[in-house]
Amino acid sequence: MKFAVSERCVGRAGLAVGAALVLAACAAGGGDGASTGWPRSGEAAHGPASTEAVNSVGAGLGRAPEAEDLTGFGHALDLEARASGPVAGVRQAGAPAAVRRASAATSASITEGEVREVGPRGTITYPSVTSCLVVTVYLRDGGKVGGHASLFQVPGKYRSDEILPAIRRAVGGRRVKAVDVSGAVGAWNPSYFEKAIEQYTDGSAPEPTGDAKGIGDVVAELLGRQGQEVTVRDVPDGDITR
Repeated sequence: MKFAVSERCVGRAGLAVGAALVLAACAAGGGDGASTGWPRSGEAAHGPASTEAVNSVGAGLGRAPEAEDLTGFGHALDLEARASGPVAGVRQAGAPAAVRRASAATSASITEGEVREVGPRGTITYPSVTSCLVVTVYLRDGGKVGGHASLFQVPGKYRSDEILPAIRRAVGGRRVKAVDVSGAVGAWNPSYFEKAIEQYTDGSAPEPTGDAKGIGDVVAELLGRQGQEVTVRDVPDGDITR
């Protein structure tokens, strides 16, 4: 497993504190966190949780939009893949049409809570990645399957604990070359991929740890991959292209 850390925004250290404030606000206000979202560009925070707490997280992100293009990343890796079998016992997500399978597509934009794929030589763009993690599976045939995991669920889309099962279903039994996980590593706890923050109705969700190795381990396990196939990297805020 490989890890790459860049000089992400200086406010990242404050993100864990901000996340803790959001969780505390949810608990104090009786909310379950499901309606709480990170402020998005041009939008106000919504839901019953403390607006101040949510805004403090946004301030801690220190947004400095910067695009990173690693479109050729998958083609540079030639790892021995282990074909995954059917996904046994995976809970079906309650977000209709969140996976848009288009193997012939040459490009796709994947926003928060979505899973899509492109065909050989196709390009995936993940717009405005600030507090999210994006997971891109590089297929042996040159195609890609990608998912955009957000800390808090976007209405009608996948929660963070539904993204990896959805990606695994989309990949199916196809051969995999590599898996890339990129984004706000410091804003995440590996457990968010197993139980979404809004699922902790008592406000007891674990705080962000920025544990890149732990994230890689969970991604490998839930996708049914080998650890050496997964790369985890912390990248600057902005659009990510794969």
